[in-house]
Amino acid sequence: MPSGRRVIFNDGERILEAEEGWPLLFTAMAHKIFIPSACGGRASCGQCRVRVLSGAPEHVPEERAILSAEEMAQGVHLACQLKLRSETRIDVPSGYLNARQYLTRVARIRDLARDMREVDLDLLEPATMDFRAGQYVQFLQPGTEHDPRPLYRAYSMASPPSSAARLTLLFARVPNGECTSYVFGKLQPGENVTINGPFGFFYLQETVRSVILIAGGSGIAPIRAMLADMAEKRITRTATFFYSAHTAADLVYLEEMREMERRLPGFHYIPVLSRHAPADRWEGEKGGLPSALTRLLPVLDDHEAYLCGGPGLIDASINALKAKGLRDELIFFDKFS
Repeated sequence: MPSGRRVIFNDGERILEAEEGWPLLFTAMAHKIFIPSACGGRASCGQCRVRVLSGAPEHVPEERAILSAEEMAQGVHLACQLKLRSETRIDVPSGYLNARQYLTRVARIRDLARDMREVDLDLLEPATMDFRAGQYVQFLQPGTEHDPRPLYRAYSMASPPSSAARLTLLFARVPNGECTSYVFGKLQPGENVTINGPFGFFYLQETVRSVILIAGGSGIAPIRAMLADMAEKRITRTATFFYSAHTAADLVYLEEMREMERRLPGFHYIPVLSRHAPADRWEGEKGGLPSALTRLLPVLDDHEAYLCGGPGLIDASINALKAKGLRDELIFFDKFS
């Protein structure tokens, strides 16, 4: 790459030379700095936000369509749209600078439910990953003949950090979803897959508070990793896990969660079905998850909550938790985009 403009990350923690006019996202990637971006630089996901301290051009229309006025006033840009034309100082979470690229091989593919697939990846190079339960990686889907640009999608590890050489990811089928169409339609055991990471700050805080865990669909992935990590480390904090599924057939890891109740003192698993049918013969909780939280939770004066799932589930559940007295600073969530 021709020498051009300096890019200074985090007050000199990393300094690189960039070709003038290249977007920051791809310049950083060429230097093995991985800024999360689910859309592959198409300016549609909004995940590649960075704060520019100096050297930024004016915001382009693609950024104005995604960023708030407050974010733009604070110097926030989309890395995929930030063209480097002068020395630029960038502030990013330190985890971005520690993330690495990994070559993996698909060891196993297992269908957990009609639209839920579990994929085990053996790490080849590097051979292990150091991460915290609850973090995620970016999974690289190769380009196609219609669009040769690769596509990254974020997926949380469903396996605990002790499984450093084999990662488990969950994929929920999304109608017309590019990545899930690839995983459900083309990916086979033995194939090589590129990932990068780890990323994220969604992990268990080191306190003694009781824990409320909430997830829907594939949002169970980071919760499963947290619970396995707690069991391995013999963490005895009281924990209650509310899991939302449509029908009994959609309850993934049901027996595993029941076994976790036996392994973890103080752990209670509460699955909630939103569309149960008479054939399910379901005697557990029914209806919307937020209403179950309202019915079953006590006053939350000494708890923390961890939520993972779609925006509707997360927002409604947070409202239910706040109504029970849980403070904002004790609610941690990973919301699907």
